Amino acid sequence: MNICFVVANFWPGWGGTERQCQLLARTLTQRGHGVVVLTRRRQGLRADDWVDGVAVRRTAVLGGGTLRSLAWMLTATAWLRRHGRQFQVVQCYQLLSPSYVGLLGRRTRPQATILRAECSGSYGDVAEMTRLPLTGLRRRLLRHADALVTISQAIEVELAEFGLDSVPFHRIPNGVDCSAFSPVRGEERAALRSHLGLPEDRVLCAFVGRLVPQKDPDLLAEAWLRVSHPGAHLMLVGDGPLRPKLEARLTVGGRRRVTFVGATSNVASYMRASDLVILPSQAEGMPCVVLEAMACGIPVVATDVPGNREVLGEEGRVGLLVPGGDPSALAEAVVTLATSSALRQKIGVSARAVILERFDIQRVATQYLSLYSSFLS
Repeated sequence: MNICFVVANFWPGWGGTERQCQLLARTLTQRGHGVVVLTRRRQGLRADDWVDGVAVRRTAVLGGGTLRSLAWMLTATAWLRRHGRQFQVVQCYQLLSPSYVGLLGRRTRPQATILRAECSGSYGDVAEMTRLPLTGLRRRLLRHADALVTISQAIEVELAEFGLDSVPFHRIPNGVDCSAFSPVRGEERAALRSHLGLPEDRVLCAFVGRLVPQKDPDLLAEAWLRVSHPGAHLMLVGDGPLRPKLEARLTVGGRRRVTFVGATSNVASYMRASDLVILPSQAEGMPCVVLEAMACGIPVVATDVPGNREVLGEEGRVGLLVPGGDPSALAEAVVTLATSSALRQKIGVSARAVILERFDIQRVATQYLSLYSSFLS
């Protein structure tokens, strides 16, 4: 089967959407399917490339902002109309420019065009479409899709309220590479921390993600200054516009207990070296960070927003949920886990079992192939 994935950004920018696209593309390629990722051209990168064994085609962009998005839509749509006959399936990540490319670039009706919504809430796909001009036109275009892949119930509710319930919904979760993200214990973890230059005798609390308002690192900083556990050490893996502000704030009273790693392609090693993961987001679709931490057998403390709640549940068996915007509750949950290695291990074992049962990328890829085959048959 030949499949085209359309995504606005790809390597070397690894947000959650890009990582899910790359992981599924790599898995399907390894299973013998032909996958091409269609994305934006970036300075210094080739138009035709290979990333992690997956074929990548980058088309030109011009300017910035709206002009940049429009220019890429035009060049990507033109490429898809020229080359699209080779693909049985075109899958588009996010209900914005990638979906418009997939729908406008479709040449033959037997080809299935599948759209995937990425987030809910104020940072979600529907919220973004309602803020943009020509909302009604966008809605009418999206109704021509053959299927909508949804990763959470919250996203399905928003899509239905937006008027896209005429398109069939197919719930397929995000996936995780359970071989790359796997538990480590004892001496192996100590060696990993030594190699990464991390403190070996501390309870390592990791934030992994972009330092942007959606992830609410300001809430994390406020909570961390209230964490009284002397052995707890915060590690921030990721970069973004809020980093200078966070570094200045955490210098006061907490600098010796904080490490800023910055952006890295080696997320798995930092995750596996951690004792617990903190995700203070304001909105999520189905966060990769939570799934990856669970796959590593590491407990998660996360804000109680729909994407987090759908994975972690409400009883605390595979992670702890706290109210959004409450630094005291977040700090208290972090201290609870930091002070009990037995509790961390208990939650971690349960979390790993849930991942293997529901979110392993091999299982997820099989669900996608079943969806694709339903159109081909």
